[in-house]
Amino acid sequence: MSELSVIGLNHRTAPVALRERVALPADLVLHLLRRVHAEPVLEEALVLSTCNRTEFYVVARRAKDLLGYLLGHAAALRGAAPVADPKSGPGLPVWVPGRSVFYRHEGSDAVRHLFRVAASLDSQIVGEHQILGQVKEAYRLAVEARTARFLLNKLLHAALRVGKRVLTETEIGRGSAGIAQAAVELAGHLFSSLRGKAVLLVGAGANAECAARALLRAGAGRLVVANRTLARAQELARDILTRPPEKPCDAGGPEAAGDLDDAATCPALARAGAACAPPAGDESATAPASEAIDLDGIPAAIAGVDLVITSTGAPGVVLTYDALAERLRRQDRPLLVIDIAVPRDVDERLGTLPNVFLYNIDDLDRLVARNRERRREEIPRAEAIVDAEVEAFNRWLASRQAAPTIRLLRRRIEAIQDAHVRRYGRQFSGADREQLETFTRSLGQKILHDPTAYLSGLARDGALSDNLEVLDIVHRLFDLGALEEQPPPEP
Repeated sequence: MSELSVIGLNHRTAPVALRERVALPADLVLHLLRRVHAEPVLEEALVLSTCNRTEFYVVARRAKDLLGYLLGHAAALRGAAPVADPKSGPGLPVWVPGRSVFYRHEGSDAVRHLFRVAASLDSQIVGEHQILGQVKEAYRLAVEARTARFLLNKLLHAALRVGKRVLTETEIGRGSAGIAQAAVELAGHLFSSLRGKAVLLVGAGANAECAARALLRAGAGRLVVANRTLARAQELARDILTRPPEKPCDAGGPEAAGDLDDAATCPALARAGAACAPPAGDESATAPASEAIDLDGIPAAIAGVDLVITSTGAPGVVLTYDALAERLRRQDRPLLVIDIAVPRDVDERLGTLPNVFLYNIDDLDRLVARNRERRREEIPRAEAIVDAEVEAFNRWLASRQAAPTIRLLRRRIEAIQDAHVRRYGRQFSGADREQLETFTRSLGQKILHDPTAYLSGLARDGALSDNLEVLDIVHRLFDLGALEEQPPPEP
């Protein structure tokens, strides 16, 4: 019988140059799923394609060269040359010498892999929230394409439950693990709330986008984007601040060098023509008012904001003491300035002004380090939730096999027989009672004969998802779940 499999690659097994060749935007995922639905190779299929992974969850009718089959379809849809496993044939490029960049898990191992992905335990930054929304979106596309049937429906509902449990029952997702979001987190603590606050973002790169996303979620009221190139500031203000931001930001910026690659800015899907799904819970976010200025406009703009976050790549100071000190002295309200640039953007002398509160990347590094350490400490609790959910799913799956279902069905019929013999047996005695018992046993066996033969046939042939659905219906019709929780009667 066919079995659940996951085939894929991720940030641990493949460089970004390969991941971006395999990544699929949502529209191509939908096309791929519709194609495989029309062919007799897969019973079920789901594609999870994010910045850092592309994974195919499948139940296959034919197990031969599934990887080549799936990647061939993906390449055809993208209009690109096929990407293949380095070990799968001659003449194919080897991106990671000596080993495959693709992994494959079967059965229970595939279940565990998905649950760990949904719980963000397999992410670059453990505890990031975006992955749960991405899993949910992958499931939605599979349902739309009609490639998520009984098994994947059950599996994905379980995976989403696991992800939510880990986020709510542990501290693994608490606190920002990236510099840009940590800057917004710090500002939120210092102001008590960022709702309605006016913010000046200096710089329009990846960290500015991440900060903009976090500010959007925090409810900032007005954002001004300043950049050396005005066109780039206008692009950020238009494309990021006027709609829910699309790129995941919990991977951080320069502080992540060494354990993260540039996939944090999502080049794979960006180059594929799509963006990562927004995190769960962002659907109701509304964009603040925004405007764009060049760097010369900073002195005029800074007088009207509550918070400044700077993240340029300039080689020297951008917010100078000479240009801003006199103007800031005349302000009658506090100004929080968070400099996350390396080299620093802000003249440190501005921090000596009585109403200016200046923080730099070293201050945020300490906050990020505490948050990451707290997340690491929560990993065992999160893994324990995954273990328990995998065990529960495996028990459910084992119970929906033909042999245990037949045994439980027989116990149910035997329990009905025994109940009726006890109820009516007192009206009979001797040989009459024996005949009653013989009659009820014979009737039970006749009732069981055809269903047992049919269920036994499921074990030999038939599609896995169809079989599971039939067996699940039998369990619900005869309330076999109640019997599973009871020990079998003494022989």
